[in-house]
Amino acid sequence: MNTGTFFAVGIMVGVIVMIVTCSLSRKKQKKECEYDEMQLKIRAKGYQIGFYTALLLMMILILLLELNWLTVVTPGFAMFTALLISVTTFAVYCILKDAFLSIRGKANSYFWISGIIIAIEGFVTVRHIIDGDMLENGKLAFGNGAPALTGICFLAILITLIVKTVRNRKEADE
Repeated sequence: MNTGTFFAVGIMVGVIVMIVTCSLSRKKQKKECEYDEMQLKIRAKGYQIGFYTALLLMMILILLLELNWLTVVTPGFAMFTALLISVTTFAVYCILKDAFLSIRGKANSYFWISGIIIAIEGFVTVRHIIDGDMLENGKLAFGNGAPALTGICFLAILITLIVKTVRNRKEADE
């Protein structure tokens, strides 16, 4: 199976997993997905931080492109990186401020979803490394670098969620 076909199959599997996950969680969300006023304020602040992070990174990216200093990655991959960092910033901020999960929300489903995404993206990244096509013309491109970056961002979110869950349990036990 060539890389293009492998990438397309990976995307299709990811879309199917997301559709199934969303449809299953939508039924639960009607019952469980309620945020209190404080959580909504924190999430609004998280959106703001994520937006300004994206804005700052895009300005830096424009500067790097204009000065021709962006030599190791393609512009598309750099833009994707900026957007993914802003989303990860929002998620980590909300997790640390206890506004990521709803009032009755459980972290278990997020552990599983993140773990599955990390495993899939890790597998695809390893496949690119083994095939020797991680770089295109000496640069990290969107098509081959996106799985690695997505896996890293979900790993950061998962680690933050685990640390926060452990801290909350320790505080509840004391």
